[in-house]
Amino acid sequence: MRGILCAMIAVAIVCLFAQGTLHAQLRPSRTWESTPVRARQSGVMPSLLGGGEFQRSWGSALGEQAWQFRTHVQAEPYRFTDSTHSTQWTTTIEAHQEMTANPFNDISFNPRTMRWEEYFWLHMLANDYSVRIGFVHRCKHDIDNLSGADEFNPISPLQAEQRTVILTGPTVAASLAPKKTIFGMFSASGGVEWFLNSSDNRRPASDVASWRFMQGAAWIRAQNITRITPGVSLLATAAASVPWYSARPGASSDVPYDARAELALSLNGATSRIDIAIVTERIFDELAWTMPATSSYVGLCVRFMPQLSATE
Repeated sequence: MRGILCAMIAVAIVCLFAQGTLHAQLRPSRTWESTPVRARQSGVMPSLLGGGEFQRSWGSALGEQAWQFRTHVQAEPYRFTDSTHSTQWTTTIEAHQEMTANPFNDISFNPRTMRWEEYFWLHMLANDYSVRIGFVHRCKHDIDNLSGADEFNPISPLQAEQRTVILTGPTVAASLAPKKTIFGMFSASGGVEWFLNSSDNRRPASDVASWRFMQGAAWIRAQNITRITPGVSLLATAAASVPWYSARPGASSDVPYDARAELALSLNGATSRIDIAIVTERIFDELAWTMPATSSYVGLCVRFMPQLSATE
């Protein structure tokens, strides 16, 4: 009970942040829980999961987060143990992708950036918790803001602004198994990342709040599921992440945190579900721009994911 109480306090703190102006936008996985379920089957490829979601947001800096589209894939290449073992060991490979677009063209849909995130995980699954260790690679690249007067001349002074961000390194994480409370089923996860490589290449060049000095990040995610009927649930989710740096030249004094909170109605089918969520989100660096800027917004998200019992 003490662990559940501490986790609930952590969620409350995250939600307090969210009240003001509500995870780095470089994390397309922020709406996905990576812990696989304990299973009876072992061997090659016992599971393959995927999902997709789209979000319409309002209030972001210059409308850069007006549209968000995310896809998720999680494959389980090999599970070493089955249900005869009290502790199970398995592996997963994940791929998450996010495209963002602003509304400033003749069709009100102007793609701006792509974000990719890949993991390789080794999981230890116990009855009450799970622990995983792995490797993460993230990157952000521009799309429609690449066009310039001389795209093929790398020293052209008229070339459009660009910003490419890459983060790569080992990571560890842990999750609490869902616990029944008076509010429903509560679960929480958290982790730490250490970046062996962090790049922030800009045109025009600048070291103002550069991510190339980012050394790592810590994150937390919590969710409460309240069953309304066998096929309908209410989901309350909060997530936050905070990076740390060796230096942040030219940065403001604000804490560089990202946070997301959402309340969703989940409609569950036999193997999958639809979530309709009201979202509030805050990102400390709007990566669609060369120079850093904080962005906060609210949105409506529709998500197609594996059935709750498969991933939550």
